[in-house]
Amino acid sequence: MSISYHVTLRFAGTIDKISLSLVGSLRSSETFSTRCLPVFKRPDVAVWPLCLTFPVQSKSMEVKTQSDLGDILLVKLFKKNHFLLEDSWYCSHITVKTLNNIYYFPCYTWLIGGDSLDVLEGAAWKQHDYNSAILKEYRKKEMQKRQDMYHWRTFPKGIPRSINCAKSSDLPRDAVMPFGRKVRTFLNIDAAIVELGLQPLKMCHEVWKYVKKHWKEDRFFGYQYLNGSNPVLIEQCSEIPAKFPVTDEMVAPILAKGTTLQQEVQNGNIFIVDYVLLNGIAANTKPNQQYLEAPMCLLYLNPRNELVPIAIQLKQEPGPENPIFLPTDSKYDWLLAKVWVRHADTQVHQLVSHLLNTHLFAEVFCIATLLKLPSAHPIFKLLMPHLKFTLHINTEARGLLISEGGIFDQAFSTGGTAKLKILQRALANTTYSSLCLPDNVASRRVDKIPNYYYRDDALKIWHAINKFVANIIDIYYKSDESVQEDEEIHEWAKEIFTEGFLAEQSSGFPTSFSTKGDLVKYLTMVIFTCSAQHSAVNVGQFDWGSWVPNSPSTMQKPAPTEKGKVTEEDILNTLPTKSASVLVLATIHLLSRSAPSETSLGTYMEQRFIEPEAKECIEKFQKELVYIENEIKKRNEGLELKYAYLMPSVIENSVAI
Repeated sequence: MSISYHVTLRFAGTIDKISLSLVGSLRSSETFSTRCLPVFKRPDVAVWPLCLTFPVQSKSMEVKTQSDLGDILLVKLFKKNHFLLEDSWYCSHITVKTLNNIYYFPCYTWLIGGDSLDVLEGAAWKQHDYNSAILKEYRKKEMQKRQDMYHWRTFPKGIPRSINCAKSSDLPRDAVMPFGRKVRTFLNIDAAIVELGLQPLKMCHEVWKYVKKHWKEDRFFGYQYLNGSNPVLIEQCSEIPAKFPVTDEMVAPILAKGTTLQQEVQNGNIFIVDYVLLNGIAANTKPNQQYLEAPMCLLYLNPRNELVPIAIQLKQEPGPENPIFLPTDSKYDWLLAKVWVRHADTQVHQLVSHLLNTHLFAEVFCIATLLKLPSAHPIFKLLMPHLKFTLHINTEARGLLISEGGIFDQAFSTGGTAKLKILQRALANTTYSSLCLPDNVASRRVDKIPNYYYRDDALKIWHAINKFVANIIDIYYKSDESVQEDEEIHEWAKEIFTEGFLAEQSSGFPTSFSTKGDLVKYLTMVIFTCSAQHSAVNVGQFDWGSWVPNSPSTMQKPAPTEKGKVTEEDILNTLPTKSASVLVLATIHLLSRSAPSETSLGTYMEQRFIEPEAKECIEKFQKELVYIENEIKKRNEGLELKYAYLMPSVIENSVAI
């Protein structure tokens, strides 16, 4: 008596020959051929990836065997070239129905050339759960194949290691973005310049007009430390640093009557931003000599709850040629001092807050996950949507932005050797707690400062992710002991520590997990870094940087060494050249484009989890994100300048732009 299996494939079309066989716990079937010819119709929007070479479609077939195969463990896929031309084939997923069961096989993989692929049934498995010789052999082959495809490289020493590919075309096909993804002029600067036109009508978005109008104002200067494109540097000042000798007499006209600087420090109303990371870094010399300083800025939360600057020192060492600039100085002295601070902030934002702390760390998380966790592992299933296509965007960005002769070398004062020295310093100062948002907020002592919308929204997103991760972990890890027994996640953590944080013990990065809580916190950090944190420092770049004096990428004249001599012409001559501005504007225009809705946070187009409990966790997470979205919308209704960079619909799942 023959046994029938109803097999359905979801795939992109191909002219090549596709065949498959079923592998059961008792035996395997023979190989059956099917045709997956392209059909030209509108793609099914419920399937990721969208707009592939051919639209995603379905094909069903009956597979009959002479005897029962047992539980279906694997589907083996085979592709044979039909013509001389190679036609890659993408398989989304496969379902196999028997009289008593339905088996789901998540694939989400390309087959290239005459390739073959084993697809495991979709239940989540940890290493000690592989209880059959078939499954153990599958895991061994899968991990060996991954380790043959993905390799680390040093680019350069002292910064996180990266994927060993010089250009995106060298990447494995699964790491490459689909052709139709809405990147449009994907990191094409020339096309972006043409599209942008650098015409007033193109530039006049709402935030640009607001920045242009208010950029000289002290309250707007302070506001950007809370809700601008780099809202992660400000700290409460517990004491005035000796290297920044601000006195009561200097700031008395700015403080509230009847108070002193020391009293305001004790009351928690004085804040500081210190760009010591830039100290001693030689500025870019190409195409001409540029200038770089490491300023310090003291800010005051006044009785109107406005955060305003009250003192600026442009170099780290005090002295007669390093005056402390004050709001009571001449308007051009004070304005130029603020421009120098904004220039320093632009460098740290782009190289540290954005590039290092999101893009490069996300790449480390991605490679380690691919090398150490098999596709059936619950942590792989959880993380992969948040790591998707990061290798592609980073490979492109290395060639465009930080390579020799790239955008940084052409248009930033931290081009040349400066950018690498800054990245090295920043990595050496990075700690695990600095990437964990609640710890970071606590260490900077900014938990009570009002109107800090980045902090408020980011904490909501962090806690939503944390609850989601905890619920997933509860399904697959029943105790702390089960976490301790999972060698794969410890090896994964060691890989991140070694390759990303260069085995620096002072970083505090875990290399193993003792409790479920330890693992939940770490996974929350990874997902938050790759999604919400990237959105916070990426999406607003064009808003805040398209008015060039507000975020100058370079300075053409040295910093002033005395007061009372700065003119308006001096400021104009110090700001970036037109050619540098064009390059930077085109770049941030590209990088800050909004994500396609189908990849926003919590939207999982790849169904990697098949357990009902896990699906329920995802639904709860999505509902929580909708609630947060509505809260942010309601808050923004009363704001003159809305903060929307952490709306869940704006946040992309992964660092993919």
